This record gives sequence, C-alpha cells and structure tokens, in this order.
Amino acid sequence: MSLQSIPTLRGPDMLLREFRAGDARERFELGNDPAIMRMFGVDPTDIPALTEAGVRRWVDDLAKHPHAWAIEHEGSWLGEIRLDKMNKQDRRAQLAIGLYDPHKLGRGLGRQAILILLRYAFDALALHRISVRVVSYNARAIACYRACGFVEEGREREAARVGDEWRDDVIMGLLAHEFDSSKSLSKFSGSVANFA
Repeated sequence: MSLQSIPTLRGPDMLLREFRAGDARERFELGNDPAIMRMFGVDPTDIPALTEAGVRRWVDDLAKHPHAWAIEHEGSWLGEIRLDKMNKQDRRAQLAIGLYDPHKLGRGLGRQAILILLRYAFDALALHRISVRVVSYNARAIACYRACGFVEEGREREAARVGDEWRDDVIMGLLAHEFDSSKSLSKFSGSVANFA
C-alpha cells in the first residue's frame, strides 16, 4: 500500500508501523467521538460524518506520507502519528498525533507513541528540533507533550475557530539536546523504539 517502506518502531506493548488496508475498517468502526474531535479543534456540534470511502482515502493518503505511522496497541489500530513539514536543511519537523479510541485515552499510550517516535526522529533521522501545536483548551495533550519534554514557546492568538469561539493555538518545541530518552522512557519497561 505504501510507496516507500518506513521502519516499524516497537515499544513495550505498541507498534508504530506502515498503514494497511485493514486500518480503514478499524478507523471507520471507531467513528468520530465528539470529545476527541473537539480536542482536535473540531466543533463537536458540526462533526462531518465518516464514510467508508472517505476513510479509505484518508488511510491511502497516510500510507503515501513519508513519515506517517499507524499506532497499533494490543493488536488493534489505535491512531496515527506523523512528522510533518520535514525540513532537511534545518533538521526540523512538526509532530502530529491522533488517537481515536475513547476507551484508551488517559492510559499513557499517546505519551508512549510520542516517545518512540522522538527517539527515532532524534537518533535515526538526526533531527535537531520537533515542534507541535495544540488548541489551548486541550489540557490532556499539553500535559502529555510536557511529560515528553516539550516546552511552550508561544501562542498564536485566536488561531482556531471552534464553534462560535476563537481559541489560541499553543506552540511547543523540543530540541535534540533536551531529549533524555533514558529518563523519558523510564515509565515503560522493556526496550522502546527498536527499529525493525
């Protein structure tokens, strides 16, 4: 399905892997949970309906992305994680992650996926900087990024319109020399981010 091969990144109980055709079915079955969509900056009263064809196109697009992984946990598709806006000259990228199963939120799975990808990005890709942007009311995501080592660098005021309200985007960043994978990964047992 993918145009180029990306490495499988392994954590204690998680895989970051290439997208597969079956991922579209699992994504479709999870639907668009209103609380999750709101954390992405989508108006929960105006969530677009998922279609099987639309989800297949979305998965196909991610499969073609040079730095996008499906997140698999306990044998099931959980979400996606990407390095967007890769700039080889400046050795930087922007991280994006989406977890779609509401029953698996708050269990540290997003943090584990981010730490696995950060180790790969800083070690194997030799990136210098990774940034992330998150809507200001998404306290869970902001806490997760902080736990991974990101620091708030600023805000884009009223950058997102959610329903009838303008919301700020929080801009966070992490530099390679700030990332201490041994400390950051201490919560997780086993070897994290083995590249297969």
